[in-house]
Amino acid sequence: MKLTVSGLTKTYPTGKRALDNVSLSLSAGIFGLLGPNGAGKSSLMEILAANLGFESGEVVLNERISLGREPRSWREELGYLPQIFDFPAHTHGREVLEESSLLLGKSPAALRPRMNMLLERVNLAWAADRDAARYSRGMKQRLGFAMALLHDPALLLLDEPTAGLDPVERVLFRNLLAEMGRDHIVILSTHIVADVERCCSTIGVIDEGRIIFLGTPEELTKRAMGKVWEFPLLDSQIDDLIQSRRAVSIHRDSNAVIARVVAEAPPAPNSKAVSANLEDAYFQLLELEGKALRREAPVATVG
Repeated sequence: MKLTVSGLTKTYPTGKRALDNVSLSLSAGIFGLLGPNGAGKSSLMEILAANLGFESGEVVLNERISLGREPRSWREELGYLPQIFDFPAHTHGREVLEESSLLLGKSPAALRPRMNMLLERVNLAWAADRDAARYSRGMKQRLGFAMALLHDPALLLLDEPTAGLDPVERVLFRNLLAEMGRDHIVILSTHIVADVERCCSTIGVIDEGRIIFLGTPEELTKRAMGKVWEFPLLDSQIDDLIQSRRAVSIHRDSNAVIARVVAEAPPAPNSKAVSANLEDAYFQLLELEGKALRREAPVATVG
């Protein structure tokens, strides 16, 4: 199983170049796509979902299905969970899946065993005969996930799937993702670094339309090792530090306000070196290294 993106470029009529010669090679597993607002994440996801055209490059699945030449065959291998969606009023969860099967050109009867299996796996069998429009946000996300998996696609695109979920729902969703990543190519586009850290075997960071990092979460985290510091702040210093964009986080413990900063050298006389995490490394990549990396973005290959 393989997805190959070669030299993908997308420019909008306004002249904004959303994607600039993006190249990726992905195999089965969960790939986390990170990037700030306007970086190109949504454009890449919309192109891969066959909802948006592109002017140059090539996208091929399993070395035989070209997105540009065979969009219908591409969609047959695609499952997509967009960030924003809803269900018609007075339509039960099971009916949503039945209507989805018709859109796929399959009879509900033929897919009923798979529907029942998916409802069990996303923990919605107990609510399958309730109005899906009245589901909680987490329940809707799980039903949308079942819809995306209904035809057992090779490629699964998930756009901010855990945004707005409570901690319990987020854990459940991450567990579902881990299961799917064993035999699907899953692309998870998100702002939530913790989800990527816990779910993804590989990650890519996109900024200004270019992939500026690709590798494992551990490889990115190592780049911030020895560069993360914590130190106490006076209340009067908090606003200045926030404005400087140097702080990864500011939190209050029982004794003081503590700033967490990524820097090459101790940023304050009473700084203490602490272990780096993925959020630290992501911050460093965008805020401290981004300009240099954008000048020479890598061709990314995984698997």
